[in-house]
Amino acid sequence: MSEDQGTERLRADGAALPGVTPLSEGGSVAQAAPVAPRAQPADGAARPAAVADAQPPRAADPTWSTAFGATNVAPNPTAAAASGATLYLGGDFMFAMAGMPDLTYNRIARWDGVGWNRMGEGVDGPVHAIAVVGDDVFVGGEFTVAGGSVNSPRLARWDGTGWMAVAGGVHVHNGAEFATVRALASDGQRLFVAGTFDTVGTGANEVAANGFAILTLATGTWESPEGGLWFQAYAGTGRALLLSGRTVYVGGEFERAGSVDTYAFAALETTTGSWTGFGSGLRNGDFGGIVSSLALDRRSRTVFIGGTFSAADTVETSGVATLRRGRFGTLGRFERFGDPSLASVWALAFVGGKLHAGGDFTTAGDAAAENWAVHDGTRWSVPGDGVTGGSPYVLAPYRDGVVVAGGFTMSGERRITHAGVWSEAGWQTFGQGVSYSEYADGNVFALDVTDGRLTAGGVFDQAGPVRVGSVAEWRDDAWHDMAGGLGQVIVLPKVAGMLRVGGDIYVTGAFATAGGAAARNIARWDGETWSALGSGLNGPGYALVEHGGKVYAGGTFSTAGETAGNGVAAWDAATQAWSPLGNAPGFDHDVLSLAVVGDRYLVVGGHFHTLRAGMQDVARDLYGLVVFDTQAEIDPADPASGWLRMRGVQSSFGPGWVRALQPLGTDLYVGGTFDTAGVLAGVDPGFAAQNLAVWHLGTEDGRWSTPGGTDEPVQALTTLDGRSLVLGGWFGAAGPIAASGVVEHDPAAGTWTAYGEGIGPGERGVRRVEALAQHADDGLWVGGTFNTAGGAPSCSIGLWRGTLGRSR
Repeated sequence: MSEDQGTERLRADGAALPGVTPLSEGGSVAQAAPVAPRAQPADGAARPAAVADAQPPRAADPTWSTAFGATNVAPNPTAAAASGATLYLGGDFMFAMAGMPDLTYNRIARWDGVGWNRMGEGVDGPVHAIAVVGDDVFVGGEFTVAGGSVNSPRLARWDGTGWMAVAGGVHVHNGAEFATVRALASDGQRLFVAGTFDTVGTGANEVAANGFAILTLATGTWESPEGGLWFQAYAGTGRALLLSGRTVYVGGEFERAGSVDTYAFAALETTTGSWTGFGSGLRNGDFGGIVSSLALDRRSRTVFIGGTFSAADTVETSGVATLRRGRFGTLGRFERFGDPSLASVWALAFVGGKLHAGGDFTTAGDAAAENWAVHDGTRWSVPGDGVTGGSPYVLAPYRDGVVVAGGFTMSGERRITHAGVWSEAGWQTFGQGVSYSEYADGNVFALDVTDGRLTAGGVFDQAGPVRVGSVAEWRDDAWHDMAGGLGQVIVLPKVAGMLRVGGDIYVTGAFATAGGAAARNIARWDGETWSALGSGLNGPGYALVEHGGKVYAGGTFSTAGETAGNGVAAWDAATQAWSPLGNAPGFDHDVLSLAVVGDRYLVVGGHFHTLRAGMQDVARDLYGLVVFDTQAEIDPADPASGWLRMRGVQSSFGPGWVRALQPLGTDLYVGGTFDTAGVLAGVDPGFAAQNLAVWHLGTEDGRWSTPGGTDEPVQALTTLDGRSLVLGGWFGAAGPIAASGVVEHDPAAGTWTAYGEGIGPGERGVRRVEALAQHADDGLWVGGTFNTAGGAPSCSIGLWRGTLGRSR
């Protein structure tokens, strides 16, 4: 290893800390001699990592959790179908979804109950219909190519690994661009297809079929009973299908089904191929209506019909009609700004004994309901806070709730961006990441995990579907808001540091309230309520550490409570009071990290160069690191009393940034932004160390070294087993390997290990790991600003469930 020898050892009250000297020795403000050119690593020493020398990234690792993807779904979802825990969502989306870049999901995606999955290259046009048949997924819409190369005119099949054409697809003669599949249904042997077309199949298998056709799956042959649907002498359009026993109900825009005159709605007996009409069908004034959706109450055998119409045969109704035992009924009128002829219901779903309706309306029955309403068998009402920003286009049963998807972005104060699952328990989002906008933005700067509970802090106002105040708790596979969290005037609050002491969580950052009460930049959470620490800090806090019954806070502040703090101060929980360190000299810049070594020495790291008392410099050339002896006898006449000089870090001939400190055995690891370590002003220029260095406290002379570096800053350090070190940061390479954002180093073996594919940038193009927390039962938690972990969506929170430590 490249290394640098320390100077004098400090001895006080029998304790020893190698490689430090009192700041007051030799004159507190004496100007240091010019620093000599920096030394280079010795031959054979570990050198900083470089991207050019890095190994290629590993393949995506399934040990990364997919639960924490961004909650946003891409705009324009128009179709959904569920099979168990699996949901397929289609539409006309290509833009950012789940925090992933554009074109990740091309108009169709699969939700596995936890996260989104690509379905190959998707399709090249809008998807309007999905049907799951065994292990196959049939997809219909306006596309011509599936999987990037498979010719699939408006109809394709996904078998779980790839795309295939389906029996020649559907067509419109003399206008191929108008062909569309709008609805699909299947009984396992046959696929029922509705849409805009006049032929199906190709070549010898071509069959004339107007708006409706049946494909026998075993043989690949088509039929269209009595020619399908008609509008005068032309092909009609099928928009909705519902299979009930041996009957297929068909809705759309037509005035004849086979030889039966009926507006917009008919039924086909599949065993005989005969059509049935119900009176005159659905009308809108003097014209035919439009049926866009169908749903079934299997217990009562009631068919629900949604669309744009003002009457069902002789029954006046708009938006929704019912059909039971061959007779139409109504659940009340839907209106849009008082006009029933303008109201449209585009989607229906019958779930848990209730009918959900989505579309374009302002009134449902007697209830004011904008675009989404639910009928409980007696009356219409708005589910929860409803949705705003657009209309639902899709409603589909899923598990114990209903998938609601469309153009909306909000439900009350919650961001439900284009899709979510609604149940009696409330909303569940597709993805449990954190965010502060509908575009998958969220920042996590602090983490703590204890006994299956994760506490995350940063800058965000929503965790999954839960509104929070920049801090939230994950337990029992759900987010909890921690009594409203933190607040700030105008901007969002920020949590930069977090510390668990017994059963309490301390947080510091930039905020004005905690749990609605005043708490200036630092607060304590006891598991149920928040409390302030006196009058708090008058500037932002960045770091916390506990020692001797006191919580030490570091940041950019001049007072803590009623006492001078000047960058570092101590809170005594027993006396409920703040105290300064020594005579409270102040730092010229930020304190960013804290650690305790030797059971008495507080190591202070940050981006500072000078300690000051009033207008006088106490010590210069500190290079981002200094030590305070918590057991020192303080001399009131000496402003530097208790403070010790240590070697520091340098970046481009100035003080570096020390952002993370981690004791490990008898060593202290230092991470941040620097290219030189072991710098002692006027004495030693230090040695090359790229963002990572080690202070060997167990050696006689307190030497420094580097085990290798990273190509970008190190922001966080942690250890679980006391033997291996985990680094988090902005890097893409560490030591001799490629490692994206997070990496493990075993000092004893001298090895580096990547965590699979690691953290990726996703939609925002940013890969910044800012916080780490490990627990033997959970794994490695990663927080920061990013959108992927292990190649899958993961918004600002990641969880590696692989084996931890050297046994990995």
